[in-house]
Amino acid sequence: MEHDQGVKAAIVIACRDAAVREVLEQELRKRYGADYHIVVSDHPAELEIRVKEVLAAGTPVALVIGEVGAQDPDDIEVLAAIRAIDPTASRVAAVRWGEFEAARPLFDAVTVGKIDHWVVQPVQARDEGFHRAITGFLSEWDSRHGGGFEAVWVIGERWSARSQELRDTFSRNGIPIGFYDAAAKRGRQMLGELGLVSPELPVVVLRFGEKRSALVNPSNLEIADAFGIMTPIPADEVFDVAVLGAGPAGLAAAVYASSEGLRTVVVEQEAIGGQAGTSSMIRNFPGFSQGVSGSTLAWEAWQQAWLFGTTFVYMRQAASLSNEDGHYRLRLSDGAVLTARTLVITTGASYRRLDVPALEKLQGRGVFYGAGVSEAPAP
Repeated sequence: MEHDQGVKAAIVIACRDAAVREVLEQELRKRYGADYHIVVSDHPAELEIRVKEVLAAGTPVALVIGEVGAQDPDDIEVLAAIRAIDPTASRVAAVRWGEFEAARPLFDAVTVGKIDHWVVQPVQARDEGFHRAITGFLSEWDSRHGGGFEAVWVIGERWSARSQELRDTFSRNGIPIGFYDAAAKRGRQMLGELGLVSPELPVVVLRFGEKRSALVNPSNLEIADAFGIMTPIPADEVFDVAVLGAGPAGLAAAVYASSEGLRTVVVEQEAIGGQAGTSSMIRNFPGFSQGVSGSTLAWEAWQQAWLFGTTFVYMRQAASLSNEDGHYRLRLSDGAVLTARTLVITTGASYRRLDVPALEKLQGRGVFYGAGVSEAPAP
């Protein structure tokens, strides 16, 4: 998806109580005013009008924050109505600390999708608990909306199955990308700047490191190697634990094993996080009361395992397994062999195909087997 990176998004507030509204506005303006427009309404009934005005001005809406209390439960419905006006804005209910009787209606509203999040109203200046929540909501919105730093450019045909696969793979691996249609003016301009004339598509441009590199119609294996995050594994190295699959179970096994000082290696053929990485929101994972996207959960677990010393082998899969001299020998799809004392298999699940030729031709062009979050903003 192509983005206008110069447009500031808006945070829209609706609150009846003048004192609460003043603190909310002050906290948001001080902390986020440089990067976001802060729009304030003194009554929830005006919220819909304010959001429409902001959108009409060409400004995207990141958060809509509405005061909700035990005395005004109908304000949940006001927030719910925003979805029909702007389906990309995150709807946040702000509640007073101690109004525990309002908690259950809020939780129920989150469950049925009437609101996205809730937050306790700030009670004083520099309320870091409040800002931690707001920053998390903004980060989640930004990751879905795009427009920030793009570590990778993908220039290709918009309705190509390979273009879709790359967008999905990069998104699930937590890599910020920008997709540019090779047939559009900007896409043609970028190919010209790279010195590429009628290249085989897609073209993948790595925009980090000292030297920018362009890969023409690369395989996933070539992309993984070009990132430079994998170091060669000596043929005589013996790992304590080898994990097949980097979904939630595989990442958890890697974290626990490596944190105990065991030499650990993880082999993943597709994307960190497995099928969970395609989920826009996971609400039943312990420790995330507000929910967490699958890609964020996978990214955090991957970083944790990496921090403890886990070695990751990307875009390879197991081709064969044997047991020699008390060690498991795992031959990979690229011909390399890994040796480990213990093997943990967490290969997860993959979708069955319908095997309908007419549909298979449309895969990635409107037909998806578990479409990832990267497809949500597609036109």
